[in-house]
Amino acid sequence: MKLAIFDFDGTLVPKDSLPFVLRHWKEQRYSKIKYYRTYFSLIFLYIQYKSERNFKMSREEMRILAVKKFNQIFVGMTQEETSQFFCGCSEKIIALLVKNMVSEIEVCRSQGYYTILLSGAHHDLLKYVGEHLGFDVVFGTQLHFSNNIFDPDIEVEVISGAMKKEKILEYFHYQAIDWSFSRAYADSYSDMDLLELVGQPVAVNPDVKLKAVALDRNWRTII
Repeated sequence: MKLAIFDFDGTLVPKDSLPFVLRHWKEQRYSKIKYYRTYFSLIFLYIQYKSERNFKMSREEMRILAVKKFNQIFVGMTQEETSQFFCGCSEKIIALLVKNMVSEIEVCRSQGYYTILLSGAHHDLLKYVGEHLGFDVVFGTQLHFSNNIFDPDIEVEVISGAMKKEKILEYFHYQAIDWSFSRAYADSYSDMDLLELVGQPVAVNPDVKLKAVALDRNWRTII
């Protein structure tokens, strides 16, 4: 089996999806109090990230914290309500998909690749997008529920950085994978572990550090 692994934020969609999801919350007239509380929490986090006093916080660490802070918006909601929210959100975010990357997915499928959508974005959002694009399997950040109500006290595992590689190796542990012919598509240097796992890494609109690596190693690059 050969895999084609696709990142989401910055790869299949041009930017991080979290601000879009928050904007959808506002447009659908969910709780204004929760919206502004979450909005200012994320703004404060971004200011911290940009501050010289917090230079040790990496972009990836900031994104993980952002997802965890954002999840507070779901406090009090049932699993059905959060799923319905992401379903509505996915209908709009599908319109933002990068066309040449959608074509890339179709090419991989026609060449017999097992297609995977793997991201730190919320699983329910990715699930609906993945169904639309025909992915074989989807991995995203899962919300946890107790008695069908979102439980903010259960630690959320944000699939990011090295964890992406771990997730793939864990899932395909008992299967024979042709890693040399497998592909991975990503935009960030933080995805290096995943990109180095496969024989055909592809840098998609890469950040500065990933662009330098891709150029040095003669990796395929999609702009």
